[in-house]
Amino acid sequence: RALRNTALGLLAERGEPADIGLVASHFSAARNMTDETAALAILADHDVPEREKAFARFERKWQGDLLVMDKWFALQAMSSLPSTLATVEELTKHPLFSMQNPNKVRALIGAFASANTLRFHRPDGAGYRFVAAKVLELDAFNPQIAARLMGAFRIWRTLEATRRRQAKQALRSVAGAKGISRDLYEIVTKTLE
Repeated sequence: RALRNTALGLLAERGEPADIGLVASHFSAARNMTDETAALAILADHDVPEREKAFARFERKWQGDLLVMDKWFALQAMSSLPSTLATVEELTKHPLFSMQNPNKVRALIGAFASANTLRFHRPDGAGYRFVAAKVLELDAFNPQIAARLMGAFRIWRTLEATRRRQAKQALRSVAGAKGISRDLYEIVTKTLE
């Protein structure tokens, strides 16, 4: 399975319609979660109609299983597509997403911040601002998860100048917010040191 899924991923990198078709067929014919999510992960990085169809089909099939739906959220958050941040913002309004549910927060916002280096570290800083705003929202009722999400900023000093400046601004916006929890304040100030 692992070899087949890796080969499909490499083929799909060419972006040829026939290769995308193979991945879509693999998704449709999957008899296990490994193959189904592997194909979905490959399609997540391609702006093609097969991507939208696969995500819609996966949602219809698994919407009753909240743990499986965490994977659905995470795969979209980890997409390399330029529209990923907009997709993540839209998914925060999805009926199955809740800021009150730590698993959903980790699956969507955590996956974006920690597993999507390309789109979290956008040069315009929009990824940093989005995560910082969600951290502040979350801090009001779950300071531990909010503080954990800030871990995505740990490497800010190693970034090139533009991204470093944007990340630092986001960190300062969190540190300077009124009434933040002790947990969050401790993490953000240590990160800024």
